[in-house]
Amino acid sequence: MENNKALDQKYQEILEVLGEQATFYVEDLQNVFPDMKKSSLYWNISKLVEEGYLRRIRNGVYSFNEWKGKKTVVLSQIAEKVKDILDETGFDYYISGLDILQKYMLHVPEQYPVIVYIQKESKEEIVDVLRERLYEIIEPFKLRERYETSRYSRQNDEAVVLYVTENLEDGENGLATIEKAFVDLYYAVTRNGYPLALQELVRIYGNLVRLGNIDKKRMISIAAKRGIHYDIRFIAEAKYITEKAREFVDILERNE
Repeated sequence: MENNKALDQKYQEILEVLGEQATFYVEDLQNVFPDMKKSSLYWNISKLVEEGYLRRIRNGVYSFNEWKGKKTVVLSQIAEKVKDILDETGFDYYISGLDILQKYMLHVPEQYPVIVYIQKESKEEIVDVLRERLYEIIEPFKLRERYETSRYSRQNDEAVVLYVTENLEDGENGLATIEKAFVDLYYAVTRNGYPLALQELVRIYGNLVRLGNIDKKRMISIAAKRGIHYDIRFIAEAKYITEKAREFVDILERNE
Protein backbone atom coordinates (compact mmCIF):
# COMPACT_ATOMS: atom_id res chain seq x y z
CA MET A 1 0.00 0.00 0.00
CA GLU A 2 2.83 2.37 0.90
CA ASN A 3 4.50 1.66 -2.43
CA ASN A 4 1.26 2.47 -4.28
CA LYS A 5 0.91 5.73 -2.37
CA ALA A 6 4.48 6.65 -3.27
CA LEU A 7 3.84 5.86 -6.94
CA ASP A 8 0.60 7.88 -6.85
CA GLN A 9 2.51 10.85 -5.51
CA LYS A 10 5.24 10.57 -8.14
CA TYR A 11 2.64 10.17 -10.87
CA GLN A 12 0.88 13.34 -9.71
CA GLU A 13 4.17 15.25 -9.70
CA ILE A 14 4.91 14.10 -13.25
CA LEU A 15 1.37 14.92 -14.32
CA GLU A 16 1.62 18.43 -12.91
CA VAL A 17 4.78 19.22 -14.89
CA LEU A 18 4.33 17.16 -18.07
CA GLY A 19 0.54 16.82 -18.19
CA GLU A 20 0.14 18.69 -21.48
CA GLN A 21 2.62 16.47 -23.34
CA ALA A 22 1.66 13.33 -25.23
CA THR A 23 5.16 11.91 -24.91
CA PHE A 24 8.22 12.70 -22.83
CA TYR A 25 11.77 11.48 -22.35
CA VAL A 26 13.87 10.25 -19.45
CA GLU A 27 15.51 13.68 -19.42
CA ASP A 28 12.10 15.30 -18.87
CA LEU A 29 11.46 13.00 -15.92
CA GLN A 30 14.91 13.80 -14.55
CA ASN A 31 13.91 17.47 -14.57
CA VAL A 32 10.80 16.63 -12.55
CA PHE A 33 12.95 14.89 -9.92
CA PRO A 34 16.30 16.74 -10.09
CA ASP A 35 17.54 15.36 -6.75
CA MET A 36 16.80 11.74 -7.55
CA LYS A 37 19.69 9.43 -8.45
CA LYS A 38 19.53 8.03 -11.97
CA SER A 39 19.33 4.46 -10.72
CA SER A 40 16.34 5.39 -8.52
CA LEU A 41 14.75 7.30 -11.39
CA TYR A 42 14.94 4.28 -13.71
CA TRP A 43 13.55 2.04 -10.98
CA ASN A 44 10.60 4.39 -10.43
CA ILE A 45 9.94 4.68 -14.16
CA SER A 46 9.92 0.89 -14.41
CA LYS A 47 7.41 0.65 -11.55
CA LEU A 48 5.18 3.37 -13.02
CA VAL A 49 5.07 1.45 -16.29
CA GLU A 50 4.51 -1.87 -14.53
CA GLU A 51 1.58 -0.47 -12.51
CA GLY A 52 -0.02 1.15 -15.57
CA TYR A 53 0.59 4.81 -14.75
CA LEU A 54 2.86 5.30 -17.75
CA ARG A 55 3.26 3.59 -21.13
CA ARG A 56 6.64 2.87 -22.71
CA ILE A 57 6.37 4.00 -26.35
CA ARG A 58 9.90 2.96 -27.24
CA ASN A 59 13.28 2.99 -25.55
CA GLY A 60 13.55 6.17 -23.47
CA VAL A 61 10.18 7.56 -24.60
CA TYR A 62 7.06 7.43 -22.43
CA SER A 63 3.48 8.65 -22.30
CA PHE A 64 0.71 8.81 -19.74
CA ASN A 65 -1.72 5.93 -19.78
CA GLU A 66 -4.57 7.92 -21.32
CA TRP A 67 -7.06 5.15 -20.59
CA LYS A 68 -6.65 5.88 -16.88
CA GLY A 69 -8.09 9.31 -17.52
CA LYS A 70 -5.01 11.40 -18.22
CA LYS A 71 -6.34 12.90 -21.43
CA THR A 72 -9.86 14.17 -21.00
CA VAL A 73 -12.03 13.77 -24.08
CA VAL A 74 -15.18 15.88 -24.20
CA LEU A 75 -17.59 14.23 -26.61
CA SER A 76 -20.38 16.06 -28.39
CA GLN A 77 -23.89 15.40 -27.09
CA ILE A 78 -24.62 13.23 -30.11
CA ALA A 79 -21.42 11.21 -29.63
CA GLU A 80 -22.23 10.72 -25.93
CA LYS A 81 -25.65 9.31 -26.84
CA VAL A 82 -24.17 7.09 -29.56
CA LYS A 83 -21.55 5.81 -27.11
CA ASP A 84 -24.23 4.92 -24.55
CA ILE A 85 -26.24 3.06 -27.22
CA LEU A 86 -23.20 1.15 -28.50
CA ASP A 87 -22.13 0.26 -24.96
CA GLU A 88 -25.55 -1.34 -24.50
CA THR A 89 -25.05 -3.55 -27.57
CA GLY A 90 -21.88 -5.10 -26.17
CA PHE A 91 -20.11 -4.86 -29.53
CA ASP A 92 -16.57 -3.51 -29.83
CA TYR A 93 -16.23 -0.07 -31.40
CA TYR A 94 -14.52 3.26 -30.98
CA ILE A 95 -15.44 6.86 -31.65
CA SER A 96 -12.82 8.76 -33.63
CA GLY A 97 -12.17 12.00 -35.52
CA LEU A 98 -13.42 15.37 -34.32
CA ASP A 99 -14.88 14.12 -31.05
CA ILE A 100 -11.41 13.11 -29.87
CA LEU A 101 -9.70 16.20 -31.32
CA GLN A 102 -12.19 19.02 -30.79
CA LYS A 103 -10.29 20.53 -27.85
CA TYR A 104 -7.50 21.33 -30.33
CA MET A 105 -9.89 23.44 -32.43
CA LEU A 106 -10.45 27.16 -32.04
CA HIS A 107 -14.03 27.03 -33.33
CA VAL A 108 -15.87 23.74 -32.91
CA PRO A 109 -18.75 23.27 -35.39
CA GLU A 110 -22.22 23.20 -33.82
CA GLN A 111 -23.06 20.02 -35.73
CA TYR A 112 -20.85 17.43 -37.35
CA PRO A 113 -21.22 13.72 -38.15
CA VAL A 114 -19.80 11.36 -35.54
CA ILE A 115 -17.12 9.01 -36.86
CA VAL A 116 -17.42 5.48 -35.47
CA TYR A 117 -15.31 2.42 -36.26
CA ILE A 118 -16.91 -1.01 -35.90
CA GLN A 119 -16.23 -4.58 -36.99
CA LYS A 120 -17.88 -6.09 -40.05
CA GLU A 121 -19.77 -8.80 -38.21
CA SER A 122 -21.54 -6.27 -35.98
CA LYS A 123 -22.43 -3.73 -38.66
CA GLU A 124 -25.95 -4.92 -39.50
CA GLU A 125 -27.12 -4.96 -35.89
CA ILE A 126 -25.47 -1.63 -35.03
CA VAL A 127 -27.09 0.03 -38.07
CA ASP A 128 -30.50 -1.30 -37.01
CA VAL A 129 -30.08 -0.12 -33.40
CA LEU A 130 -28.97 3.39 -34.39
CA ARG A 131 -31.70 3.78 -36.99
CA GLU A 132 -34.29 2.74 -34.42
CA ARG A 133 -33.08 5.72 -32.37
CA LEU A 134 -33.52 7.93 -35.46
CA TYR A 135 -29.82 8.44 -36.23
CA GLU A 136 -28.88 8.90 -39.86
CA ILE A 137 -26.27 6.35 -40.94
CA ILE A 138 -23.87 7.57 -43.63
CA GLU A 139 -21.63 5.24 -45.61
CA PRO A 140 -18.16 6.81 -45.97
CA PHE A 141 -18.31 6.78 -49.79
CA LYS A 142 -21.54 8.82 -49.65
CA LEU A 143 -20.19 11.55 -47.36
CA ARG A 144 -19.28 14.03 -50.09
CA GLU A 145 -22.65 13.72 -51.82
CA ARG A 146 -24.53 13.91 -48.50
CA TYR A 147 -22.98 17.23 -47.48
CA GLU A 148 -23.10 18.77 -50.93
CA THR A 149 -26.87 18.16 -51.12
CA SER A 150 -27.41 19.30 -47.52
CA ARG A 151 -26.70 22.87 -48.64
CA TYR A 152 -30.00 22.83 -50.48
CA SER A 153 -32.18 20.62 -48.28
CA ARG A 154 -32.68 20.11 -44.57
CA GLN A 155 -31.41 16.73 -43.40
CA ASN A 156 -30.97 14.96 -40.07
CA ASP A 157 -28.24 16.63 -37.99
CA GLU A 158 -27.79 13.51 -35.84
CA ALA A 159 -25.60 11.64 -38.30
CA VAL A 160 -23.12 8.82 -37.78
CA VAL A 161 -20.44 7.78 -40.27
CA LEU A 162 -19.72 4.07 -39.87
CA TYR A 163 -16.32 2.74 -40.92
CA VAL A 164 -15.67 -1.00 -40.87
CA THR A 165 -12.30 -2.25 -39.65
CA GLU A 166 -10.76 -5.66 -39.04
CA ASN A 167 -9.27 -4.67 -35.69
CA LEU A 168 -9.77 -2.02 -33.04
CA GLU A 169 -6.32 -2.09 -31.49
CA ASP A 170 -5.86 1.69 -31.70
CA GLY A 171 -8.83 2.42 -29.49
CA GLU A 172 -9.99 1.49 -26.01
CA ASN A 173 -13.08 2.09 -23.90
CA GLY A 174 -14.89 3.21 -27.01
CA LEU A 175 -12.42 6.01 -27.86
CA ALA A 176 -9.64 6.22 -30.45
CA THR A 177 -6.15 7.33 -29.53
CA ILE A 178 -5.19 10.85 -30.56
CA GLU A 179 -2.94 9.56 -33.35
CA LYS A 180 -5.66 7.28 -34.67
CA ALA A 181 -8.26 10.05 -34.43
CA PHE A 182 -6.11 12.40 -36.53
CA VAL A 183 -5.36 9.75 -39.17
CA ASP A 184 -9.06 8.85 -39.35
CA LEU A 185 -10.13 12.48 -39.64
CA TYR A 186 -7.49 13.19 -42.30
CA TYR A 187 -8.72 10.18 -44.29
CA ALA A 188 -12.37 11.21 -43.94
CA VAL A 189 -11.68 14.79 -45.04
CA THR A 190 -9.29 14.09 -47.92
CA ARG A 191 -10.77 10.84 -49.24
CA ASN A 192 -14.46 10.95 -48.40
CA GLY A 193 -15.38 14.63 -48.28
CA TYR A 194 -16.06 14.87 -44.53
CA PRO A 195 -17.44 18.39 -43.87
CA LEU A 196 -14.35 20.06 -42.40
CA ALA A 197 -12.15 22.60 -44.17
CA LEU A 198 -8.60 21.43 -44.82
CA GLN A 199 -7.36 24.61 -43.13
CA GLU A 200 -9.13 23.55 -39.91
CA LEU A 201 -7.44 20.15 -40.13
CA VAL A 202 -4.09 21.94 -40.45
CA ARG A 203 -4.86 24.01 -37.33
CA ILE A 204 -5.72 20.87 -35.36
CA TYR A 205 -2.45 19.24 -36.36
CA GLY A 206 -0.49 22.41 -35.61
CA ASN A 207 -1.95 22.56 -32.09
CA LEU A 208 -1.25 18.88 -31.49
CA VAL A 209 2.39 19.37 -32.45
CA ARG A 210 2.75 22.67 -30.57
CA LEU A 211 1.46 21.10 -27.35
CA GLY A 212 3.50 17.93 -27.83
CA ASN A 213 0.32 15.87 -27.78
CA ILE A 214 0.94 13.58 -30.73
CA ASP A 215 3.50 10.85 -31.32
CA LYS A 216 4.50 11.23 -34.98
CA LYS A 217 6.08 7.78 -35.31
CA ARG A 218 2.96 6.18 -33.90
CA MET A 219 0.83 8.29 -36.23
CA ILE A 220 2.82 7.15 -39.29
CA SER A 221 2.55 3.53 -38.17
CA ILE A 222 -1.23 3.84 -37.85
CA ALA A 223 -1.43 5.57 -41.24
CA ALA A 224 0.37 2.62 -42.83
CA LYS A 225 -2.51 0.35 -41.77
CA ARG A 226 -4.90 2.83 -43.41
CA GLY A 227 -2.89 2.98 -46.63
CA ILE A 228 -2.12 6.71 -46.34
CA HIS A 229 1.36 6.56 -44.82
CA TYR A 230 2.89 8.53 -47.71
CA ASP A 231 0.55 11.45 -46.96
CA ILE A 232 1.07 11.32 -43.21
CA ARG A 233 4.82 10.83 -43.41
CA PHE A 234 5.07 13.86 -45.71
CA ILE A 235 3.05 15.93 -43.21
CA ALA A 236 5.03 14.71 -40.19
CA GLU A 237 8.41 15.27 -41.86
CA ALA A 238 7.58 18.34 -43.96
CA LYS A 239 9.89 20.65 -42.03
CA TYR A 240 12.87 18.44 -42.91
CA ILE A 241 12.22 18.56 -46.65
CA THR A 242 14.42 21.11 -48.39
CA GLU A 243 13.19 23.64 -50.95
CA LYS A 244 15.37 21.95 -53.57
CA ALA A 245 13.64 18.65 -52.94
CA ARG A 246 10.23 20.32 -53.30
CA GLU A 247 11.41 22.00 -56.51
CA PHE A 248 12.69 18.63 -57.79
CA VAL A 249 9.28 17.00 -57.22
CA ASP A 250 7.47 19.94 -58.91
CA ILE A 251 9.63 19.53 -62.03
CA LEU A 252 9.18 15.76 -61.92
CA GLU A 253 5.39 16.08 -61.79
CA ARG A 254 5.33 18.58 -64.68
CA ASN A 255 7.40 16.21 -66.82
CA GLU A 256 5.22 13.16 -66.19
